[in-house]
Amino acid sequence: MDVVVDNDWCCRKAYESLRWYDTTEPKPTQEHLESLWEELKKEHMRQERNQLLKDSDFRMLPDYPNTNKEAWELYRQDLRTFPETWSEGTPFPSPPE
Repeated sequence: MDVVVDNDWCCRKAYESLRWYDTTEPKPTQEHLESLWEELKKEHMRQERNQLLKDSDFRMLPDYPNTNKEAWELYRQDLRTFPETWSEGTPFPSPPE
């Protein structure tokens, strides 16, 4: 079964089956499409990481009664550096208990 997007192209399961109907642009290479896919996955990871940071922002407020502030600071630092070591399937750092 073909998947049609904006009637410009359709694809089954492999690059070779990609039929390109756009006459104004050449068919992208498989390497280019794979590169775009990797960028999308990394962007998705960054969005998730940013949400985890936002979810823990309140713990860094000076008047928040947090007895484990150092552990949260380390967790948040791990989140900030996570994209440098990320590969698909790598779990996010776990928050402190």
